[in-house]
Amino acid sequence: MFEAIRYVINEHISNRKLLLKMAVVNMSKQTLRTSLGVFWVYLHDFLYFFVFCAFRILMSGTGQIDGINSVVYLMSGLIPWFFISEVLNQGAAAIRNNKPIIQSLKFPITILPSVEVTAIFLKRLPTFLFIFAVCIYYGYIGSFHPLLFIYFMLCLLLLMYSLTLFVSAFIAVSTDLHQFYLMFVRVMLYTMPIVWGYKHIEKYPAIMTIVKINPMVYIFNGFRSAFVTGVLPTAKYTAYFWICTVLLFSMGSFVQYKLRRYYSDVI
Repeated sequence: MFEAIRYVINEHISNRKLLLKMAVVNMSKQTLRTSLGVFWVYLHDFLYFFVFCAFRILMSGTGQIDGINSVVYLMSGLIPWFFISEVLNQGAAAIRNNKPIIQSLKFPITILPSVEVTAIFLKRLPTFLFIFAVCIYYGYIGSFHPLLFIYFMLCLLLLMYSLTLFVSAFIAVSTDLHQFYLMFVRVMLYTMPIVWGYKHIEKYPAIMTIVKINPMVYIFNGFRSAFVTGVLPTAKYTAYFWICTVLLFSMGSFVQYKLRRYYSDVI
């Protein structure tokens, strides 16, 4: 296990310039043939956000969710989710989608998931400005905590790097698992407090515990804390999040290390 972790870390350090260069190329390549380029990403996000807000207003009015303006609540959850969902969909297939690279030359395969995550992050980084704009409009900008924002952005990236490293190895060797995984990702949005609040489940401690088992929930709570509430997560929940992240990275490093020689034969 420790040998695998050391191997993956060394590959990332040794190829950090290549990783960043490939991430920039991947970012531009995804919208290369469109007239608006990367701005299509922001238009899509704005449209999805508008639809979610309209649905919320039609169903429940313009009230608050867990004491936060409903639009701000939705924005602070949906913007991180747009990034996470794209990573879950594209990042998980990072190795499978790079078959020519894997089969044609000796390449540091373990950096491919990180290349995809970095490309998506660079592409979507401006979308986090949407949250600032909405918070300013609704008078929440005075509640912004920059250190918390930086911390939870770091948490978001490390969790996504670790999760993608782990999942992409299995997706690369199993098409059936990939289909099951995509089905799971499609419903994940509705299992987390992104478009709904905790008040709906606060009477059910068991359900609350099940919801918080997902380390992504720590991220969504964190962004709302950074932009609105300023409430720090408990030490136990913070420790749980980092234990999950470290375990995912360790298991991801192990399976990548063990499978790296077989990718070209299986894919």
